[in-house]
Amino acid sequence: MSGREERGSITIVGTAHVSAHSVEEVRTTIDEVDPDIVAVELDEGRYRQLRGDTPDDLDPRDLLKGGTVAQLLTYWMLSYIQARLGERFDITPGADMKAAIEEAEARTLPVALVDRDIQVTIQRFWHKMRFFEKLRFVGGLLLGIVGFTRGGASVDELEFLEEDGRLTDIDVVTALLEEFRRFSPGGAQALIDERDAYIAHHLLTLQSQGKDVVAVVGKGHERGIRSYLESPATLPSVESLVTVPRRRFSIVRIGAYLVSIAVIGFFFLLVMAGADDTFLLRLFIAWFLFNGIFAFTLAKLAGAKWTSAGVGGGVAWLTSINPLLAPGWFAGYVELRTRPVNVADIKTLNELLADETKGPRELLHELNQVPLFRLIAVVAMTNIGSMIATFLFPFVVLPWLAPEVGGISGLGSMLIEGARNSLEMVRGVLT
Repeated sequence: MSGREERGSITIVGTAHVSAHSVEEVRTTIDEVDPDIVAVELDEGRYRQLRGDTPDDLDPRDLLKGGTVAQLLTYWMLSYIQARLGERFDITPGADMKAAIEEAEARTLPVALVDRDIQVTIQRFWHKMRFFEKLRFVGGLLLGIVGFTRGGASVDELEFLEEDGRLTDIDVVTALLEEFRRFSPGGAQALIDERDAYIAHHLLTLQSQGKDVVAVVGKGHERGIRSYLESPATLPSVESLVTVPRRRFSIVRIGAYLVSIAVIGFFFLLVMAGADDTFLLRLFIAWFLFNGIFAFTLAKLAGAKWTSAGVGGGVAWLTSINPLLAPGWFAGYVELRTRPVNVADIKTLNELLADETKGPRELLHELNQVPLFRLIAVVAMTNIGSMIATFLFPFVVLPWLAPEVGGISGLGSMLIEGARNSLEMVRGVLT
């Protein structure tokens, strides 16, 4: 369908990303319209991957920003599902976009990359989902990967397939994630609606330059894009679509702050009660070693190098005091310095997961040989080790050290005394 304007025209081709019919439709439309430019639903990174260029290695510093591993995991899950659907229908995922690019090149036409950067999309998607929605999202995809979806359905039996095995006119990834709109409107908005607006902005800009454009987009985006093209006044600003929101408070973060307050408060009250320096030193050493051993051990079980596990274990005690830090980030940072991870590892992971001839033990062994998988495992297991140690410490270590101060009851009395002394100090300052 074409919407002709004096300044140019926009012809939208809505495709299913793994549909052979869509590939033919793309080629036919470009041939019939003979546009000035071909626009595709890709960003720079995905365009390079589609062309076979090797993505850049991950920058270790990105891990210290937090959230990087969660974003990689999300991107991997979505990539895997699309790869399996491509397998099911015997066509390479992204073949529709590749066909558009090839047709443009054959006609020496420029190609416009009109989609939002995938990293921004995933960050906004992750930010807008609530904690339990994230658990359902990742858990559901993990269960789908190993074939344990409810009712015994597999990735090949998703609802958007017709009985005869052909794809309907719904974009594969969008169709899957539309299921999440029912319990995560914010996540769906970031993944679908915001991208509709972003793409529409780019298409209108090209049209205003007098270009006749053929835009190849997923079918799931077509309706939203057309709506914005028909009513440009409803478009949100580009700035609002590309800004990565600041991390907000969540149940997990609030819990982390409460744990930090409890740990700092515990040591502070003991100091205010006049606890013996030797006891305080032994208590701190026990805290340091208990956290470090758990974080180090689980990191090593995940396949971390000795240096990576050592760094993770060494900072584990501190991360319970500062909730903005996580030992897994530091272990992952060191791991990346010596074992580079490439986003192209996702393709290797997909191939391994698609091989149904491997048993669970063999599959896990081979997955762990892929740097990206090992990085995710090291970061996650190091953090889990520190969390386990933090919650076990009062039940395992304190009873062992408490006899030095009269047992648990004596320790409690010291904390009460510390609180009283703290209040007296505050009153003295105020008066």
